Amino acid sequence: MTPWFVQVKEGERALVAFPHAGGGPASLGELAGHLPPEVGLWSVNLPGRQARLAEEPRTDLDGLVEDLARELAGWREPYTLFGYCSGALLAYLVGRRVVELGGRPERLIVGSFAAPDVTLLLRRLPSLPSWLFWEQLIELGGVPPELADREALWPVLEPALRADFGLLAGYHHRPGPPLPVPVSVLYGARDASLTRGGLLGWRRQSEHGPSLRELDSTHWLAEDTPDVLAAAISEEMGCASVTA
Repeated sequence: MTPWFVQVKEGERALVAFPHAGGGPASLGELAGHLPPEVGLWSVNLPGRQARLAEEPRTDLDGLVEDLARELAGWREPYTLFGYCSGALLAYLVGRRVVELGGRPERLIVGSFAAPDVTLLLRRLPSLPSWLFWEQLIELGGVPPELADREALWPVLEPALRADFGLLAGYHHRPGPPLPVPVSVLYGARDASLTRGGLLGWRRQSEHGPSLRELDSTHWLAEDTPDVLAAAISEEMGCASVTA
């Protein structure tokens, strides 16, 4: 089994997820439990966290995108990409590179993230000292509430978080052809960090008009309302039933 993607849940229809900054496959457990039987969940498995905690986190965005895209381009079964929070940028970039390599996801679903050409990037955050890094990250809502409250875990989580926010901080949008796949944009009705314009910006990234869906949730769709998120994802994939 490749270290780049691990299966969180079995199912015939593959959903390949890219978690929020610092997140790994285990962060998708609640979401997996609410997906219908036919949807199989895979997660990107990056170094520096969970099963790959002993490895150095990746800090080269272009190289990481290339590695992930080449792995996915070899998949024969159909799959949908799902990028959550900052993971949406990585999912988008990987999807774009997969298309360049001759592959084609069925759909790109993004959650709680503005279009890549207009999203707000925290360029100073990764270089801050530890105490200020966490202070600003929590103030900005950059980590799920349950992690923000567990200070004892911060030293373990910080290297992966710094690396992931460093990838974001170094990103400069390079315009390219719109994706030849549909894009679904999911966002919480109580998410004050996103604007309508930022969400609508995804229409510039696809040949298809984006599907915008407002969910009864906060910014943290997967943590606060995993059932609502799973239902929306399932419907966007064309699956009607959702497990309890």
